[in-house]
Amino acid sequence: MEREQEERRALSFLADGIPYQLMEECDLSWLRPYGRVFFVNDQLYSGLLCFGVEGPYGRLLIKYAGAKTVNYRGKPSDAVLLLKNAVPLYERKHPALIQLLAHGQADEGYAAIYPRRDALPFRSAPNQLSAREKVRRLPLHRSLKMLDMVFDLHLSLAQDGIVAVNFSDGNILIDLGSSEALLWDIDYYRRKPAVNDRGRMWGSSRFLAPEEYVLGAALDESTTLYNMAALAFEFYGNNEDRARESWIGPSQLFEVAKMATRESKADRYPSMRSFLDAWRDAVGRCRI
Repeated sequence: MEREQEERRALSFLADGIPYQLMEECDLSWLRPYGRVFFVNDQLYSGLLCFGVEGPYGRLLIKYAGAKTVNYRGKPSDAVLLLKNAVPLYERKHPALIQLLAHGQADEGYAAIYPRRDALPFRSAPNQLSAREKVRRLPLHRSLKMLDMVFDLHLSLAQDGIVAVNFSDGNILIDLGSSEALLWDIDYYRRKPAVNDRGRMWGSSRFLAPEEYVLGAALDESTTLYNMAALAFEFYGNNEDRARESWIGPSQLFEVAKMATRESKADRYPSMRSFLDAWRDAVGRCRI
């Protein structure tokens, strides 16, 4: 009932004819110099508004914090701080990470600007043929390339002491033409030492490692590699039960993914490096 009442209080607006909702009106006139809005995502739980914009600077993805979005339960100022703190994460160069073009104050909030790729969200809207299904139809060597890109990015992050937090299929864009995967959302990632300070961490239950349910538990490389293996089950298996019978990829890869998603950290691989080495060794033993 409370949720329904909140939805009824949402206000509807248009940005260049594209509808979106907020809990309060927000001045978005600062967007105009960037061109025409052709896409709005107003449903994020992070407190961000995301815009696809096309204009004098090309096609852009613009994240904005500072509005009272429909699904966010925190203060807009908290979302602003989160986006500001995430900026250094996007300054690294990696082919699987979206490029940060600019960032700064925008009206009473904060904006970060990225190039808009012609790529599909790995997690598509209901009643649409998902990028996941399209990836499953690709030749194996192409989908393996996508996964390796994501794994390699997280190895790079782990080596710099950064832990994946709030990772799921919703963080990933898929370019089917180039067989590339792109991370567009690592806003919640943290530097070590990182601790579970919520009890149940943000994100989809299909990806959460056991320690992401335990208040005070350490979040580390073991958590990150668990998340990566869960993604492998999204590509080739059933990430709900992770049963061998549901796995459509080579059996060698199933064994690596299964070990990386064991309940106890002690039973998983000891590091992202060892996980990725085992995965690549298994790929090498596959007949592709």
